[in-house]
Amino acid sequence: MSIIEAEIEPQHLPLAIRVRLAGPRDLDELSELLGDGESAREQVLTWLETPGTTLLVAQSEMGVLAVAVLMTRLVPLEGVGAHKVIEVDNLVVRADQRGRRIGRRLLAAAVEWSRQRRAVQVEAVVGEGPAKRFYENFGFAVANDRLVLAA
Repeated sequence: MSIIEAEIEPQHLPLAIRVRLAGPRDLDELSELLGDGESAREQVLTWLETPGTTLLVAQSEMGVLAVAVLMTRLVPLEGVGAHKVIEVDNLVVRADQRGRRIGRRLLAAAVEWSRQRRAVQVEAVVGEGPAKRFYENFGFAVANDRLVLAA
């Protein structure tokens, strides 16, 4: 192994990550992750207090590495009632941890969480660029103006 490989290798080792529900105790770390001062803090508080909104965090021994904001909504179907849809409203990975598949692992946990709640699909509304490629590489496909993955 060369000296260059020895320096690069530890950064690419997979982290031991646990995905869990976020709560009020995560307010400071989530606000810092979003990086927008008081407005980020207010946004996190709003998400935590809004019925139908769930925050999942990816955590390691380093603390909170990423957050996924999931919004549950019921979509009425004529003559059938309604079906449950989960929208990934926001997915943010700490800047110094990007490229380590943390976002992918968090998204996989979010999809599993959605399936456990009997959602019929998971959606993400994104523009062109890296976010769209991220979801498409995961298996989401464009449906109308949304990227959708059957749960």
